[in-house]
Amino acid sequence: RGVGDLRFFLQTALDQENTRSVTLRLSPGEHDLAVSYVAPAPTWRVSYRFVGEPDEEGQGGRALLQGWGLFDNRLGEDLQDISLALVAGMPLSFVYDLTTPFTPERPVVKEERRVAAGPVTFAAQSVAPKAEPRVAALRAGRKVMAAPAPRRIDSESLQETVAVETTGETLGELFRYVIGTPVTVGRGRSALVPIISEELDYRKDLLYNRRQLPAHPVATLRLKNTTGLTLERGPATVIAGGEYVGEAILPLTAVGGEVVLPYAVELGLKVVEQNGAGREVRRLSIHGAYLQFEEWATRWREYRLTNSTAGPLTVLVEHPRTAHYDLFDTPAPQERTTEYLRFAVTVPAGSETMLKVQERRLTRRREELQKQSYEGLQRYLQRELLDRKTLDQLAKLLLLWETVADYEKKLAECDQEREKIYQAQRQIQGNMQPLSQAGKEGALRARYVKQLESSEERLRSLEQREADLKTQIKRVQQELEVRLQGMETPN
Repeated sequence: RGVGDLRFFLQTALDQENTRSVTLRLSPGEHDLAVSYVAPAPTWRVSYRFVGEPDEEGQGGRALLQGWGLFDNRLGEDLQDISLALVAGMPLSFVYDLTTPFTPERPVVKEERRVAAGPVTFAAQSVAPKAEPRVAALRAGRKVMAAPAPRRIDSESLQETVAVETTGETLGELFRYVIGTPVTVGRGRSALVPIISEELDYRKDLLYNRRQLPAHPVATLRLKNTTGLTLERGPATVIAGGEYVGEAILPLTAVGGEVVLPYAVELGLKVVEQNGAGREVRRLSIHGAYLQFEEWATRWREYRLTNSTAGPLTVLVEHPRTAHYDLFDTPAPQERTTEYLRFAVTVPAGSETMLKVQERRLTRRREELQKQSYEGLQRYLQRELLDRKTLDQLAKLLLLWETVADYEKKLAECDQEREKIYQAQRQIQGNMQPLSQAGKEGALRARYVKQLESSEERLRSLEQREADLKTQIKRVQQELEVRLQGMETPN
């Protein structure tokens, strides 16, 4: 009895937490009232079954796509013969407190601080966890009994087992599945409701993407959504040729969109990748005192595919698209997506095939002509980026710049020598201050005077030499300007 009482009090407390009192004030007289409320419910899920019947070539065929909507009754009562609608999409939703009184406070206004606003980001939708197995109640006008799985599963027999009475409605950015048959779900129970059973054309492809799965391609089924319904994201069991072959995640797909179902790994084909990058000079030109380079910034990726099976395999290799890069010396891609280029590669049985994808973009940079070497310019001549006439002109310019550098070096040497003379003069003047004019000190003082006169003569000589060097530098620089203006830019 104590256990029963405890269960009663716990259930009462739980009910009280979910109970809300509402007071209605009506005018005198009779009234017809309709009471409705919104109750929170877990997100509904969907599960698919894909049953393919391959054609003679085995690379496509017809398939039956079946889907069931799974929803949970978390209300405190049974749901009897309800009208059910399942909405696909991602509406924005939140909880807003309208019951708690709120008194706004006057804001405190401070001196304006101008700071750039931070970036705005939107979080990606996360993958919902798998639901625990539950007993499913299906009320679709007839009784469905579980039976052992047949040895061979075909689309015709499966299509007869499911009666679908679902219509689709577009609600702006959302899509609603309206279940045509009343549904009954007990409190705390779950239900599976068939929402789709349509035949579609499909084809089989091997897709390789190292970011998804390195070393091996993935077997995929590709089809167009011609069901007239938006397909909500959910797991799918894949059956082909009457046998279970794998599982996949069917993405949210609008009407007319393409569905790609990767369901198994092709271990009989191995892919090894190598990549690299480089630069290649396309053209040289001269602009003023600069050497202008037009270069190809190149990058390449090599895919080596080895087929160890007994038959040929065709693989669609997905290569990432790179902004501002163009393909060159590369086979044309068979398909393009927003992020990838798909190249079709056929690998014979027991052999190896190589696909090399090369991309490049044109870049420009410049270097000072004065910093070039004659040996480097000769290499450009050998690569036919410069002609002989331009090389000779550049060689003359390099010689003139070397002359200017030599003159400037000599100017620096004059400055160094002048500084040494000034230092020696300061030392002599310091030694002369305590000396008298007579006797031995007078004789020593006279020698110091002669040294100062000699140093002054040397300073005048340095001044003249500096003037001559500056004149020579100016002359050579004028010649450089004339030659630079007359330089011809090669085509």
